[in-house]
Amino acid sequence: MPTITAGGIATGLDVNSIISQLMALERKPLEALEQKESAVRAQISAFGTLKSALATFSTAMAALQDVSKFQPYAASTSNEARVTATLGEGASPGRFAINTTALASNHKLSSGAYASDAAVGTGTLNFTVGGESFSVVIDATNNTLEGIRDAINTASGNSKVTAAVINSTTGARLLLSATDSGAANAINVAITGDGDGSDTNASGLSALSYTAGALRLTQRSAAQDAALTIDGIAVSSPSNNVSTAIDGVSFNLLATGTATITISRDDSAIAKAAQDFAQAYNDLRDTIAKLRTGDLSSDSSLRTIESRLAGVLQTGASVGGTFSYLTEIGVSRDRYGKMQVDAGRLSDALGTDPAEVIALFTHATEGLPARLKAAADALTQSDGLIAGREEGLNSRVRSLESQQLRYERRLELVEQRLRAQFTALDTLVSQLQSTGNFLTQQLALQINNDDQ
Repeated sequence: MPTITAGGIATGLDVNSIISQLMALERKPLEALEQKESAVRAQISAFGTLKSALATFSTAMAALQDVSKFQPYAASTSNEARVTATLGEGASPGRFAINTTALASNHKLSSGAYASDAAVGTGTLNFTVGGESFSVVIDATNNTLEGIRDAINTASGNSKVTAAVINSTTGARLLLSATDSGAANAINVAITGDGDGSDTNASGLSALSYTAGALRLTQRSAAQDAALTIDGIAVSSPSNNVSTAIDGVSFNLLATGTATITISRDDSAIAKAAQDFAQAYNDLRDTIAKLRTGDLSSDSSLRTIESRLAGVLQTGASVGGTFSYLTEIGVSRDRYGKMQVDAGRLSDALGTDPAEVIALFTHATEGLPARLKAAADALTQSDGLIAGREEGLNSRVRSLESQQLRYERRLELVEQRLRAQFTALDTLVSQLQSTGNFLTQQLALQINNDDQ
């Protein structure tokens, strides 16, 4: 609204300066309210930081439930060019002599050479591959090699064969490839309704047949299983990744020949996972400590959160067996509350019962990461502790904003009143001055008259 000004012409006072100083005093309570609001908003922001830290902690705990992060063994090979191994759940120490005599391969067939855009023929291609069957109709709209390629690749029910056109030095050739390796995935192509009247001869669409009695396509790669022996025991596999021969071990066949795979104890993966656990806990603790000395210094929520997390750590994990607490395997908090890992004690625990050490981390319901994640999630959920504190603080902000608005309106009225009073004072002084001047003039005239 327009500001009412009073210049103090009659009184000679600096009215604007006086009013500004008076209003500055009047604004002190409003400034206090603004400071309170700023402090509350800082608390809300701090709870946002805390919530983010808890979410990060929850994600870290979820990742630590992955059994693959706690592999207690490592595999090595005597010949990386021939065979390597990867380990999974259930792997155990051992030494295995591998002799690979054949690698698994995908079935590949090619057609004869055709001139560019030449019509191959019409009819129906009937595929059978790895227990899957599908048909492709070829007519005048798609009877070139490119048209046949596209029709095969987009055929309904086809997940086993891919087609390509190879432009060779003698012409274009259709190449059919089985998606999966192994003898069970051999490609069989039968022709029906060939436009030239014969479904098995070497002309028309039947030139693309590959079935008993009509092997018109040329085999470029056989549908073959991998063949190997493990310590002299014969094993076959449709893939060069042999994952069913030994529990928890996948052999990756790369070339024929012999090699030795050795599986031995390796604490490094578990030690790293334990360090990751300690780091995630310490990161959350550091955030809480920083907030405690900052915007949430007087908030009891931090103690509640720490108490809940500590309660999880102090409650035994019912995973069965030797260990129930992280302290028993060398993962504990020091006198400052920092989580630390004693590599020696962890190694000793792994030597005693590696499965139970892993279970402390990976058990779906009783593992420490699972329970800590549940505690963190409960704190950050919509009806959790933090949401309740945030709602209380937001309500406080709304109340402070309402108080400030009312006070600002009051200040407007106060300033209007002060300006009106100074204006009235200035008017009164002006009137008095006029009256005084008039009386002075009248007195002077009377004196003049008396002198005459």
